[in-house]
Amino acid sequence: MHELSLVSELVTRCSDLADGRTVTEVRVRCPLGIDADELVEGFALITSQLGQRGAGTLGGARLELEQVAPYLKCLCGFSGRLSAEDVAGHISVCPQCGQVGELPSRLELVSVAFAPKT
Repeated sequence: MHELSLVSELVTRCSDLADGRTVTEVRVRCPLGIDADELVEGFALITSQLGQRGAGTLGGARLELEQVAPYLKCLCGFSGRLSAEDVAGHISVCPQCGQVGELPSRLELVSVAFAPKT
């Protein structure tokens, strides 16, 4: 379950950034090929478990995803964004030469919103 490890890394990073503050929203760019529904469910599961243990500042945080086409730079000279037809899971196919490769599977943290201090 690759998506769960991505979410775990994201939660750790956001917790570090929070520095004790309550996180309300996390915005992330996610490449096509990564299951967005699994990311959202995994985020809710992990943050809920942390909140129940009293160990999390992300307990009620919402995850907002923006899916983006991955960028490919191929040995054949093609450089550009891939379309959905060029992506299957974590695999890419160069639209110019047909070379098959593995996509980098990273989430790009865009922003973290915090609750106002009271």
